[in-house]
Amino acid sequence: MTNILAPFDHAFPCTEFPHALFYEWEHTLRFELGGEDVPTARPLKRFNQALHRASAVAEALFKDTDTLWLLTSYYGTKRRTKKHLKPLKHCGLPWKICTHLGAVAQNDPDFIADCGSDQYRFWDATQLTERSQLHEVLWLVLGAELGIRPNLRTDAYFVDFKLNLVLHPYDDRGMDVAAVSKDTLRPLYQSFEAWILEWNRPEIQAHFDA
Repeated sequence: MTNILAPFDHAFPCTEFPHALFYEWEHTLRFELGGEDVPTARPLKRFNQALHRASAVAEALFKDTDTLWLLTSYYGTKRRTKKHLKPLKHCGLPWKICTHLGAVAQNDPDFIADCGSDQYRFWDATQLTERSQLHEVLWLVLGAELGIRPNLRTDAYFVDFKLNLVLHPYDDRGMDVAAVSKDTLRPLYQSFEAWILEWNRPEIQAHFDA
């Protein structure tokens, strides 16, 4: 199976979500979470700031969302295993309720050079049943690289398929937000402009201030 989004009605320009939404989609924002001003030597302080910022942006992005999905992915050469999804039980999302969407062969030459051939990206999806689970899953994702447990060591994408919105916290450093329409993201850009990642600020400003 190569189109993991086939079960969903959407207008996204992809068949699986890329790692770097910011560089592959037209209408995106990239936020700084932990920030260079809070070193990894202060993991709790860094984690608290990252979680605060990610939760604030997420709540604003999905304020009109009725149905929110969590899509996760991990790499491997073997068949799907449940161990990658076990931490979700802490959020009231046991792995048994997750739907396996399929595995996509990874054929990018750079990826093969780093990780080897015969690698697949395994995708699973589950619908969030409570609003609080958005914050809880963010907790699992953002603490992974800082050694905070429990944690979720998979790619995580929060998706509103009706409004065509995606939020992807890649780790405690930052988070991408993407949409099919630029106007959908403009209020988010205006509200959280101070948290835009400085490295990408010029191109984000050029896109949303136009």
